[in-house]
Amino acid sequence: MWSRHRNNFSSHFSEIVAGVPAALGGRQAILDGEIVVLDAARRPSFSRLQRRLRIPKPSPQVLRAVPAAFYPFDMLALDGRDTTALPYVERRALLDGLALSGTSVQAPPYWTDVDGQVMLDIAREHGLEGIVAKRLTLTYHVGRRSPAWRVNCTKQPM
Repeated sequence: MWSRHRNNFSSHFSEIVAGVPAALGGRQAILDGEIVVLDAARRPSFSRLQRRLRIPKPSPQVLRAVPAAFYPFDMLALDGRDTTALPYVERRALLDGLALSGTSVQAPPYWTDVDGQVMLDIAREHGLEGIVAKRLTLTYHVGRRSPAWRVNCTKQPM
């Protein structure tokens, strides 16, 4: 598991490293996504994630008390085939075809027929930090944040 800054976090999130091969069912993939740690209300918690990031080799007790999961939202390669030149909607269809739904790896839902502002309002309503939106027709830009996607944060009071 590599961060966007090329830091190796494999030992920090051993439950995810172990869960990915099982979730892929023998297929090989390079996935882009987010590591999340949920709070008691089952919402992503940045403070709980930070707690896990400070523990390079978590004990079994920590793994049980503060479990992490990987939510892939994009696929960069599948079974040795580079998919970065495909439009997002096609990469997402390949990702959804894997039917990732395990405890430590699950593809989050996505919608193409809802206005971005409506999604942001829904995120605010549920106390979420924000939404990620990608242009369906654009390719993946390796190694940099591109204008092809945007993160909207709900920093306003809720």
